[in-house]
This record gives sequence, C-alpha cells and structure tokens, in this order.
Amino acid sequence: MKQQLRRAVINQLARTGQLERALHARHVYRTTRDETMRRYRLRRAPASLTLSVRDVPDTIITTVGTRPSEVRTVVARCRTSASVLDAMRSNRNLVTKALTATGVKTHELPIDSRNRFRVAVVHDRDRLLWSLVVAAPRTTYVYFDSTSIPRHHRVHHLASSSPDDLHRYGSKAAVWRIFEYHANPDGVDLFGDIHGCEIEFWRRSRINNTVRSRRWNPLTVELPAERFGSVGAGGDLPAPMIEAVDFPIDVVYTWVDGSDPEWIERRATTLGLVDLASRHEEAATDARYLSRNELKYSLRSLERYADFVNHVYVVTDDQCPDWLRTDHPRLSIVDHREIFPVDSVLPTFNSHSIESRLHHVPGLSEHYLYLNDDFFFARRVEAEQFFLANGLARFFRSRALIPLGEPTVRHRPVDTAAMNGRRVLVNKFGKVATRKFKHAPYPQLRSVQLDIADLFPDEVAATTASQVRSPTDLALASSLHHHVAYLTGRAIPGSLSSYYADLGQFNLEGRLHHLMKSRRYDTFCLNDTDRGEVSEADKMALVSAFFDTYFPEKSTFER
Repeated sequence: MKQQLRRAVINQLARTGQLERALHARHVYRTTRDETMRRYRLRRAPASLTLSVRDVPDTIITTVGTRPSEVRTVVARCRTSASVLDAMRSNRNLVTKALTATGVKTHELPIDSRNRFRVAVVHDRDRLLWSLVVAAPRTTYVYFDSTSIPRHHRVHHLASSSPDDLHRYGSKAAVWRIFEYHANPDGVDLFGDIHGCEIEFWRRSRINNTVRSRRWNPLTVELPAERFGSVGAGGDLPAPMIEAVDFPIDVVYTWVDGSDPEWIERRATTLGLVDLASRHEEAATDARYLSRNELKYSLRSLERYADFVNHVYVVTDDQCPDWLRTDHPRLSIVDHREIFPVDSVLPTFNSHSIESRLHHVPGLSEHYLYLNDDFFFARRVEAEQFFLANGLARFFRSRALIPLGEPTVRHRPVDTAAMNGRRVLVNKFGKVATRKFKHAPYPQLRSVQLDIADLFPDEVAATTASQVRSPTDLALASSLHHHVAYLTGRAIPGSLSSYYADLGQFNLEGRLHHLMKSRRYDTFCLNDTDRGEVSEADKMALVSAFFDTYFPEKSTFER
C-alpha cells in the first residue's frame, strides 16, 4: 500500500511538471535536517565523554549515525591515513598491545570478513574488561556483538561508560569488537565499529589440556594450551592458505581530458573524415568526454578501499591531469602510441579501439582490473572478489540483455558491440551470449586478450583501426573477454554488489543520497549519458559535493 501511494504521488508530480522540484526540495530538507541534528548532538555532548579525552592529543568530538534518531556523539582519533586497512591494523594493534601489557595472551585468527581482524583469548570477561579499561587508550570503544542486546546498547565508550553497563552487556556477548573511531580532519567521515578488532572467547578443555573455540574458523577450532598465544593467524601455517590470492594485480584506467584544446582539434579533424551518417548518434557524443575529476576520486577510492592493487596504469592520448603525481612509484602514464602498432591510425576516439590494445601496456601483469574513470570502489574489497588463487578470473553479469537480431545503425554502439561479440562467439564456440556485464571493475587476464586477437584476427584488427565507434566494433575488454575466458575455462561467474547511476536521469540527488547513506555496495558507476533530465550545472554541483563527502582526503597519487 505504501509503495502504491508513493508511486501515485510520483506520477501526479510528473504529470504536473513538479517532480524535479519536489525531489530537490526533499534533498534540501534532508541535508538541512541531518546537519541540524549533528549540530544539536555536538552541543549536547555528555560532559563525561568530553572530559575523558580532554588532554588526549589528536582527538575530535563528532557524531555518527545516518538516521536522525540514531545520531550520537562520539570521540574520534584524527586519522593520518584514508586507508581502511590502516584503521583495521590500528584497532588490532590497540587490542594486542593493551592485553599484552596486562598479561593476557592473544592468538590471531583468520576471519571470514574483509573489514576486520580477530584475536582469541582464554581469560574470563571480567579480566579482559579490566585489561582494556586499564591499558587501552581513552578513545577506545567496545561493540558487544549479540542479537540479545538492543542495537542502541551495543556500543560503549570504555572511558566514560559505567562498569555495571559494561559488565552487564559484556556478559551477554560471545564476541567483543574493540575499536577507535578514525575521523578525517573535519570529523564528518569516520571508520567505526565495522573495522574493529574482534575478541573471541575460547574455553579450556578439562580433558587434554587444550583450548577450544566456541565457533568455527578457517584455521583450527582447537589448540594445545601451551601453543595458544605463541603465533598468530598465518604464522601457524607454513605457507599462505590455499584460497589466498598472492600474485600481483594491476589496475588499468582509460582517461581523456575532453576540455583540452589540442585534443578537441584532433577530434574535430578526425570526425570530419568519418561518415557519421552511417553510425549511431552516440558514436560521436560529447558526453563521453566531459570531466568532473572522476579519475581523481576513483584513485582516492582505490587507495582507500582496494589495498591489494600492485600498480596503476593510466592510458591517455598524450595527456596528463595537472593534479596527478607522475613520479608516484605505483603509477604510470601510458600514451596511446606505446600500445598501438606503429602503423595504426592514430589518434583514436573510440573506447573499443583502446580496449583492444590495453594488454599491450608495458610491464602489465597477467592479472589486472580494467576500470573506466567513472568506476569507484565504495567499500573495502579484496583480491579474491575478482580472481581465484588458482589464477582464474571472475566476471559479473548484469540483468541487462543484449538485443536480439543483427545490429543496425539504430542500435546504440554499446549494444552493437555486444551483438557483434555474440555473433563471433556463435561462430567459434557454438554458444549464444544473452546478458551484458555490470558497470564495475573488469577482471582481465592478459593471456586471454592475446588469445582473442588470434581467435578473431579480422574483427579485432577492424576494431583497433576504427577511430570512432563503428557498427563493426567488438567490446573486447568489457564484454568479449569474459565470454572467451569462461568458454576456455579461465573465468567463472562472480558476485559483486554494484550500483549504477545515470547522471542524466531524474532524481540524481536521491540516487547520490542513497549511495552516501547506505554504504552497502562494493563499487558504483556514475555514468554520464545524453539523457537531459538533469542540467549540466546541477550535475557538476551535485557530483562535486558527493565526491568531496564520500572521498574527502587526498590520495598519495595527488600533488
């Protein structure tokens, strides 16, 4: 009933031409409400909280919580790194240092989570609680992980909470999560309890002088008592676990500065030589080249959330962003001339053509991720989400379908390339592809790309030679690669939580607000198209504000 009413209101607003105005008013209301609640909570910060850290350096009083009813005041450590992994390590070190200082042995365990570490202890809860209160920093919090505890009673500040509350809730939780809030300088962006270090309580066995876990973990559920605390996690094993990806994984971006006068002149000259009447109108659209500094923020997201990346390559047409550090040891600028044959028709303004040559980037590893500059990591990801330890790649299917039939000039270039790919797959493998792939990082194997050039030499050569998107193109990296890798036993379907937003579609404010508040996606794509439901000025203002809030700190790739 609620959804039906909501849909009826939206339809009525759309019919009267008031929908965009109403959505904007909602956005203004939400923003004002959230900021008002934040300021109110800061003014009403408990004295016990502020006094507990009055003389602690590098701390800030701020707020957490996404819903107005959940906003609360907390004390946070001013972080020096925007990397989630650094926050995770800091929380683990906090726990082991505090417990070791009070004589409590800890044993690090592997954990089926990409967001935190876990240690085991054998001591009772009262002893552990005393150790943390005595030895942990006054910025320390504990999250009592138990469904029997109401959500609003699970997080406690050790230095200002009552001992009775800590004892009461701690006795109910089989796992405690210890953490500090790590905040950016203005205190708006925080790493919190999700990245805390878990403490798991093991029990002593009365039979054979062993200690046993209360729940399963990938390493062991039992240890001799004398070995407990002597080593940790991977140190118990002679080599990495069989599922661990330990080979280098690079990242390749394609980027263009569509406002560069020299580039504009080269493009205009090329378009003047092409028969655009035989191609779809999107083949020469300007929307593909508008820059909102997406690459800068994508690199921020990479450094923040994708700590497994080995080296970053940015493929450009004799261009370089003025904010980018070209001397960064983990980044290389690659010109088109370095990856195209000497007899190629350059310049090219066709992303399909550029895709066909990415595997020729000098020094590129066998395993890499291909990203458009409008792809972003939205929370911490691990290498195992993109590749298997045996070297296989994963791919991420979309629910979007490839149009049936043969491509015509009426089909969009992205559809034409997928349809051409389906045709060559049928001819070579006798299999029909019907689904597209998500707008998300594309796991790639360099050897597969080399094989594709051998399997379909004429089609690949035609794609490489096409300076503007053509009806004969193949989408080699973003589509055909996954199909060929799968059909030759080198890739499997994977699962990745991703979000796609068309910047030209109505309710852009609502979509960005959803992304900001939910934080439940692994990646997202902010794709600009020719849809004109949002003005260019509004796009720029909304996207810039969103970027600065989601990724507020500079990466080391920036000057």
